[in-house]
Amino acid sequence: MLNKRKIPYGVINWAEIVRECLFVDNTRYIRELEAIKTPVFLRPKRFGKSVVCSMLAHYYDVDLKDRFDELFGMTDIGRDPTPLRNSFLVLQFDFSTVEVGTLSEIERNFWRNVQGAVESFAVKYKELADWSKVETATGPADCIDCVREVIRKNRLPPLYVIIDEYDNFTNELVVSNRDTEYNAICGHDSKGDATRESFFKAFFKSFKAGLADGTVGRTYFTGVLPITLDDLSSGFNVGTVVSLRSDLLNLVGFTKEQTRRYVEEIFAEHGLPEELKPMVLGDLERFYDGYRFTPGAEHLFNSTICNWYLQQLVAERRIPRIVIDANVRTDIGWFRRLARTTPNALGKLRGYVEQGTGERADFGSLSAKFGRAKFFSKEFFPYALYYLGLLTFENPFRLNMPNLTIKNMFVDYYDELSEFTNVDEARTAFSMAAESLALGNGSWRDVFDAFWLHYVKARIPAQAFDKMNENFFRTTFTSRCMDALPMFYSFETEYNSSEGRCDFLAIPKPGVAKPAQLVEFKYFTNAAAEKGKILGRDTPDAETVAQALAYRQALARRPDWNHEIAVTVVEVCGNVGYNWFDVKG
Repeated sequence: MLNKRKIPYGVINWAEIVRECLFVDNTRYIRELEAIKTPVFLRPKRFGKSVVCSMLAHYYDVDLKDRFDELFGMTDIGRDPTPLRNSFLVLQFDFSTVEVGTLSEIERNFWRNVQGAVESFAVKYKELADWSKVETATGPADCIDCVREVIRKNRLPPLYVIIDEYDNFTNELVVSNRDTEYNAICGHDSKGDATRESFFKAFFKSFKAGLADGTVGRTYFTGVLPITLDDLSSGFNVGTVVSLRSDLLNLVGFTKEQTRRYVEEIFAEHGLPEELKPMVLGDLERFYDGYRFTPGAEHLFNSTICNWYLQQLVAERRIPRIVIDANVRTDIGWFRRLARTTPNALGKLRGYVEQGTGERADFGSLSAKFGRAKFFSKEFFPYALYYLGLLTFENPFRLNMPNLTIKNMFVDYYDELSEFTNVDEARTAFSMAAESLALGNGSWRDVFDAFWLHYVKARIPAQAFDKMNENFFRTTFTSRCMDALPMFYSFETEYNSSEGRCDFLAIPKPGVAKPAQLVEFKYFTNAAAEKGKILGRDTPDAETVAQALAYRQALARRPDWNHEIAVTVVEVCGNVGYNWFDVKG
């Protein structure tokens, strides 16, 4: 029996993907990229950028000409290739492996990285020329100059230079406030003015010179931010940031239709139970969908994290117990620095969690290039979070959190930057209540009570309750439930039904013999609760009850729905208390 094709999570090499894996074919974007000589493509970390680098390396490598049908015959680009296929010497770098230390250590580590890449290049193309001259190179730029000289003298095909994560180690310097080292690497003085040469700047200038004399035919760089490219100034001012172009928006990531077809193919290949498919598609949409990198664009799924989930699905043949990959979390250091340099940044973060307000956005402000100074300016704060993958276009005028994974991360940032002192105690109390619920000895009311007493009441300042709304409770309660009960339930906030959006929905995973739990929150400030005599009343707000029941009816009408649905209305009265109503009917 033939081995089944695997899910390409953690697989970057294009030849291995084609040979052994199921995959989504995005090769058609090679045509659009080829029209641009020096594209720079930026996306948040762990979004599938490295696979594109490998795809391009295999497509353009002159040494792989005889393997073109094997590597691309089954793909879109293979059926209609471009004239430049297999016509370059491919020189590939990955700067994510450059370790950050002292300035001299960074330079040494960078030089080792370049040496390793060029040595591999020389071995690959050893039949074309004598590359021994590169062994005499004294530094990164000199090494590239030596390669270019061999190409020029031997009239070889030009270079296609691919640099993955071009800004990885410089971003580490930025987030850790090591401005002196960052300036030195980018060739700036202490004030940030470009006044000197540096090993990094000289390295990029060699490629710029190669583009001018024809020894470099094309370049392709990936990264997260454009700030290093901008701060390099004349080092490589010929790069074209293409991340916001409408014809390249979907270069990485999956569209909704691609995701559906991909899941269909996985289920067929691995013979997975059909009844799992609706929940799989629901999980993928809840946790990894929602990225819109320009207003009005089709929303995208994070392809890398989709593959992480689907790999677990295939291995365990059941809905994955854990749905958030810890590796996708953006370094809290970015938030700490943004909070220090941006007035009211912490207040904005609290606004996202407490009110769900998002940010007003002007697409024109997402300039293709900007330096570090602008990145940390107060007016650029929401756009900084956009580049880090934490906010996305909710509509043409507003940025907001794209999915439950990011909302969960924001709650964690909220906790850390608010410097709560009872984090461990709160998590323990909540976990105990969640354990009792899962084992059949507790209730959802017990879980919410633990959340209220140990998370809300003991941690949130009294003045914060005047600014809150239902968003705080649906977001933070869901986040805590996702951490404590992932083996038993999938969760949704603002589930979009024909009757509107319910605040909280817990859906039992296959094998869990419990009803789904639908909760609708109604929030009253202390003043409003006292005026209306809300706390302790016997009956809930009738309009809220009617809305919750309408949500239940909408869910029950879904053709794939097969759960009982328990409905609860929770009326939160500022920081004084809450009413819990289990709704019948």
